[in-house]
Amino acid sequence: AASSSLGGATVVAVAVGLALWGGEVMRAVGGFLLLRVASVPLWAFWLLMVSLSVAGYVLDQPDGGATAFFIDNKTRRMIPTTEVDQLRYWLKVALLFFALYIEQSILFQPLEERRRKKDAGDEVAATPVPTREWLCLLCGAAFIGRVLLQMVFWSRSISWVEVFAETGIIIPLSLASLAFGASMRHGAKLGMVEVMGLFLFLVGTFLNVWPEYTRYLWKLDPAHRGHLYTGGLFSVCRHINYFGEVLSFVGFALATGAWWNLWIPIVMGIGL
Repeated sequence: AASSSLGGATVVAVAVGLALWGGEVMRAVGGFLLLRVASVPLWAFWLLMVSLSVAGYVLDQPDGGATAFFIDNKTRRMIPTTEVDQLRYWLKVALLFFALYIEQSILFQPLEERRRKKDAGDEVAATPVPTREWLCLLCGAAFIGRVLLQMVFWSRSISWVEVFAETGIIIPLSLASLAFGASMRHGAKLGMVEVMGLFLFLVGTFLNVWPEYTRYLWKLDPAHRGHLYTGGLFSVCRHINYFGEVLSFVGFALATGAWWNLWIPIVMGIGL
């Protein structure tokens, strides 16, 4: 009987703990979605991007042969030649910069609020140097810069779904989550986990960019057109660039100090 009572108490305690934890998670998610950037609620921005992604899917008419995220074989075979292709290209560039702006706004929003209170004459404790925030912003800027650089390597077209679903939802959502996690740790000292995160981010970025650059140089030779590049680091791993992508975001997530941001490389690994 005592054992049964102990087991029942344990179940109740676990249930209460999960309910409290779930409540904290829901409050955090709610606070995250209600954040405003340039006076626009994030939930409204992403709702618009979801609607445009659905419309884009209809316009793209994909062939069903998805190879990575939203890029299918049909898109890989298409060469950008029209004004619509240019429009999609520059929309993707604009949304990449807006994603970085979202990250910057969330990272430093608490500091702006403290500064306004101080200017209003309210008593505010001394603000520590936002080292974590700057570290995460530099990682975000490096990521956006890497994507822009790799767009130079591409000879393929960009689909509407890639513009709105990947660049309008996935990338800004990821950067916003990373920024939100870092801002929640404002003032906490950087530890070995964050240092290790930065190291993994740098290594992952190299493993993503360098193989693609060597492949780009190899494909400049017309004799290699239509052939698979298996040299350089691609001789070690067929998708070394994707591995580097995931590894860089494992590091990025650790650098924020919020372990739950590991959802990003996990989802990314499944999508790639």
